[in-house]
Amino acid sequence: MAAKKRLSTLEKTTHKKEDVKVGSPKRITKQGGTSKSHSNHLSEVEVPYRSTSRAVSLLNSYRETFKSPVIKLTTIKKGLEAHAISDLIEITGATQATVASILDLTEPTLRKHTKAGTELNTGLSEHILQLFQLFDKGMDTFGSLEEFKSWMSHESIALTASPVDLLDTITGINMVMDELIRIDYGITV
Repeated sequence: MAAKKRLSTLEKTTHKKEDVKVGSPKRITKQGGTSKSHSNHLSEVEVPYRSTSRAVSLLNSYRETFKSPVIKLTTIKKGLEAHAISDLIEITGATQATVASILDLTEPTLRKHTKAGTELNTGLSEHILQLFQLFDKGMDTFGSLEEFKSWMSHESIALTASPVDLLDTITGINMVMDELIRIDYGITV
């Protein structure tokens, strides 16, 4: 039941591949041409580009930990700051309930961690860092946050599950990461 809830939450936040051209400051028009956007109003096409940019911006503060297992371990043992939960919610586009389910927490406990402003425990810190690293890799592999989330919500033959259903354990996250690496090298089932 929780897996279907996660799936539907992530599906609501995805967009079609033809809707976005990552890395372009131009807006794609419905006729296929491009035009510069000077309006404060976001078109449906600009939203995916902005959300990918925002996710990249949020992940920048965590990227240093991805470079070395020693740095990652030190960060985990120290504990991530509580705002990492808010960053995770924003990057994934999931609800608090979905993120709480993935992190094996109740919603009140998730809110308590967020409001307390203290460092998170080692288990929670590791889980969140692994998710950040996975989303960073997924955006690199698929070119945008929306494309990655779309892939995550569909059944994978290689994983025998939807990748989003595996995010509640470190082993599951590692399985999804391995699948992304296989996709990068063109090895698919």
